[in-house]
This record gives sequence, C-alpha cells and structure tokens, in this order.
Amino acid sequence: MKKIEIFFEYLKKQPIGKFISSAKLAEILSVTDRTIRNYVVQTNKYYPDLIETDRNGYRFNHEKDVSREKINVSAVDGRRFSLLRLLLQKGEEGVDLFDIAEELKVSEATIRSDMSFLQVLAQNYQLVIRQHDFFYFIRGEDEHKRALIASMIRKSSNSTLSLECEMQKFLGEISLVKLKDYCKKIFARFGFKTNKYFEQNFILHLIILLNQKDTLEISNFKSPSLEMINEISSWIYENYKLEISQKGKYELALLCDGELSHNKAEVDSYVEQEISAVLNQALKELSDVFLIDFTDQLFLTRLLLHMQNLYNRIKENKVKRNLSAINIKMQYPVLFDMAVYLSSIIARDLKIKIAEDEIAFLALHIGSFLVEQKNNSNKIRTFLSVSNYLDHIDKMKNLIENRFGDEILIVPNNENIELEISIEEPSIRNAEQVKVHEFLNGRDFDMIQNGIKHVKQQRYLQFLEGLLPKLIQEDANLELESSLSKIEAFRKIGDWFISHSYTEEDYCEKLLEREQMSPTTFASGVSIPHAIKYETKKTGLLIIRPKDEFFWDEHKVILVIALAVSSGDSFDFNRIFPRMVECLVDEYHVKYLKESRSQTEFIQRLIAMMTADGYYE
Repeated sequence: MKKIEIFFEYLKKQPIGKFISSAKLAEILSVTDRTIRNYVVQTNKYYPDLIETDRNGYRFNHEKDVSREKINVSAVDGRRFSLLRLLLQKGEEGVDLFDIAEELKVSEATIRSDMSFLQVLAQNYQLVIRQHDFFYFIRGEDEHKRALIASMIRKSSNSTLSLECEMQKFLGEISLVKLKDYCKKIFARFGFKTNKYFEQNFILHLIILLNQKDTLEISNFKSPSLEMINEISSWIYENYKLEISQKGKYELALLCDGELSHNKAEVDSYVEQEISAVLNQALKELSDVFLIDFTDQLFLTRLLLHMQNLYNRIKENKVKRNLSAINIKMQYPVLFDMAVYLSSIIARDLKIKIAEDEIAFLALHIGSFLVEQKNNSNKIRTFLSVSNYLDHIDKMKNLIENRFGDEILIVPNNENIELEISIEEPSIRNAEQVKVHEFLNGRDFDMIQNGIKHVKQQRYLQFLEGLLPKLIQEDANLELESSLSKIEAFRKIGDWFISHSYTEEDYCEKLLEREQMSPTTFASGVSIPHAIKYETKKTGLLIIRPKDEFFWDEHKVILVIALAVSSGDSFDFNRIFPRMVECLVDEYHVKYLKESRSQTEFIQRLIAMMTADGYYE
C-alpha cells in the first residue's frame, strides 16, 4: 500500500470528528510535515473538502463519503457495498439498473460489471442475484445474506473501517453525527441517562430497523420510553422521509426500558422462565471465569429483555441485526470475548445458534454495565498544600472534588501521594505537581486535569513495563525459517504452551473451539488465538514470526500472538488486551512488531505503541 493510501485510510478509520496532527501523521508514515500537507492538497484537489483542515490537524469528512466517491480501488468496494445494501433493502421490489447508475454517477455498464462480480461472490454464500427487465434481485436465506455482507465489510480495506464509518454507510444520506446529536438531545430532555456503550447499541438497533421493513411484535410489556422514541422517529421522518414501523418503535423503546427499573412481576410476565434460568446460570459461569460480579439487578433486567427478544427472533427466523460485529470485536475485544463465552453457554442450554452479529450486541450490553461500576481504589491520591486561613482549604477541596471527584481522592496527609496541588511551589517528591492560584480559575482547572492525565499515563506505562516482561519469556519470540499454515500454527502454539507448563494437554482443542465461534484474525495481518475461558495454569504470550505470510481463513497473516490466560491474572490481562488489539488492527503496527529481533525489542516496541499519544486507561 502506498503511503498516501495509508494516510487516507488512517484518517478514515478515526472516530468521527477527531483531528490528527500533522506531526503525528508524519511520524506514523516516516515522512515530513510538508509531505503530509501535499497529501492533503492532492486529495482535496480531486475530492473537494474530503480532508478537513484545522489548527488541531486533519480529519476525514465522513459526510462527503457515502460510498459514492470514486477513490481508487476503495471506491469500487464502496460502490459494490452500496449495491449489496440496496439489494437487501429493496427485497422483492428489486434495484433498477438505470436509477442506481444515475444515483451513483456511473454508467450502466459499470453497474452490470459490479452486479456480475456480486453474482459470483454470492454463489459462495448459497445466494443468487437475478436480473429481470432491468431489475436486480437477491434470493437466499437471511443468514447467508448476513455472512456475505459481513465478508465484504472485512475485505473492504487493508485498514479496517471504524465502527462510525460503517454506521454511516448503512445510514446513507442520513448524517450519523446529526442523528447521534439529536438522540442525545432527546435523551437529555427526558432525563434519560446513557453511556457510550448504550448509545452505540441504540444507534445500531436504529440503523437495522431503518434497513428492514418489519420487526417482531412486542406484547405484554408497557413501555415508558415510547414517547421518547416517537420523537426520534418523527425527527427522522421530517428530515429524511424514512419511517420506523410501530413494531420497530416498540423494539427501540424496550431497549431503553432496559435502562430503567421495573418490578419483578412485570419482567417475569414478559420473559419466559426457561430463558431467565438459563441466563442466570450463564452469568454465574461468566462471573466464575472473568471474576466480575454480574448480579446487579438493573443489568439483569436489561439482559433478560434483550435475551427474550433474541430468542424470539431466532425461533421466528427474523434475525436481522448488527452488521458491525467485526468492528466491535476490534474496539472492545475483552467485552467481545466475554460475550462469546456467554453466548456459548446460552446457545448450548437453549439449543439455539447465536450469530456473531448478535454476540456483538451482547458485548455492548456487558460494556454498558461495566462502565457504570466505580472503583475508588483506582482514584488518584491527592494532597492539597494550602493554608487553612478562613477555611480556605475546605472551600478549595469542595471546588476540586465537584470537578474531579470521580478521578481523585483528596487525603489529609502526604503519604503515598501521586498528585500535589499547591498555591506555593510544590514540595512532595515523586508526585505529579500542579501549582494553582489561591482562588481557582479556568486555567487552574485545566492544569489539574492535565496533572490527572499525566498520573494516569505514568501509571499505565509503569504497569506495562512491569507486566509485559513477565508475560513474554525470552524464548517466547519464535522466528521461523520455514513456511506455516493455520493448522501448523495451532499445533506449534499448543506444543509450546504445554511444554512450558502453561496449559493442559488439550489446549490446542480449546484454541480451535474459540476459533470456530469467531475468527481471531484481523485484516492487518495478525492473528491472536486464545481459548474461551481464562483457565490456564499461568499467563503468557507466544510470539510467532513466520518466514512468509500465510492464509488464516480469508486473511493473510504475518504475525501470530498467541495467548494463555490464568483466571488469577484476568484483571491485569484485561488492562492490556483491549489496547493491544486496538493497536494491532493497523497494518503498519503489525509490520513494526514483526521486525523485532528479540524479546526485549518486541516488548519495547509494544509498550511504545500502546502508550503513544499519551494513552492511558
């Protein structure tokens, strides 16, 4: 991939609205700032305003990219993706050759060529695309349609698109930014509190409902959230002339209802007894494996309502859900693994099959629960070095706690202090020091916030420097002189962990069991195989650098990072796994790690990568 293409794809995968500095881009691509500016000028010359410029750097303009722009090869993928989405949306109405050619601003011959490509691809998924009187139709099972479109998403770029990009693709002309802002506005007006996991979950549900004509009927459950959903639905219709069916509104309302409290009788009247029993047992097993208490009643209510609807959809063959599983797996790998394990238990006990896209929704439910859990032991021990004249220290303490009470713990003595806030020259050694005015102003609060960030950054760096050398032994960095296959890789991983007393003899089978549920490879060229449960004898990483790239299912792999995780180390492991995956979905990071020639160099590069841009938990 050329550097200008890497530049383009890197900006495109960033969260919507985020600017990246010229210096950061230059460092990533090993070019000068001037070269970055030339890339921007060159891109905007042919695709006006596609890259936005600001004093904070550059960002990709997603509203200029609705899969219609002809941007080299990626434009072809985007156009075919749009055609496939339209085929699925239109159903028996079909897609008109001439209308779609005009809409996408290409010739009829180009559309015919794209349809021929899709026809060949569809055959691999037991689907058929037929033409009749200049109309195209797709025929086949819903499960096979989902598999096809998910495959196209995964292959659409060497650098995986961000979740927001994918959402915008399915929304088409609807602005994701405006939709999210309006939903937040309505939630706030109704006093409905949310977090980022619920917001993603809600928008994904909404997108699916806009892309299907019918959903399940909701019965035996009164919804206090329906008025809120009606307002969102009215806004979408007024601005984009798209309607959500009444059944769809009830499904969204029920999703919101899960965030509210309900009496037990009301929930019991809606949720089947068998599903309730299975879910409670599954959560108990999940707690035993991941050492997290899932007994919170509000979380249980949310999950009971979700599982009843999931069960209904599966039994009635109406599973039309989230097509963004691959991105959720990358953004929240620990949550996704928890959801994989939870799904395996539920599927076993209810004798159903739970698709990967449904697992992604369970991951967001788990994330929504975990983000609400507070842990005071993680707060930064802070000392105020201020005179108490006229109770001034108490007044300052109240002001600071009102702003930063979720992050810091102000203590009365200066023992084991991480952050010192002082109106004089700070004096505590080995502590982050912030000097403020006697009467706090806006700049003082900014300084305190920066001090908190620095402490968190230093905490994470020290944590990685202490943990990673323990997890990666000196002989755990294997450089192979021979070629490798997927099966040989599993055998080599199992043999190494067993011979080094990390796991039991059946570890290779457990790796394959996890792989069958959801692939552990990424388009960036890395595979991260691991078991479903955290139950090995001890925790460690095995690095395999094959001589040549090899195919691992549909992806070419140049680096394998295999994991063995003990239940006793699950807390520490969960602090590194999400960030590691976040870094490794980028192709240039994978190549950078592969070039390491020793255990020490690999660890140094991995730490530098995981702490780049001042990252902290």
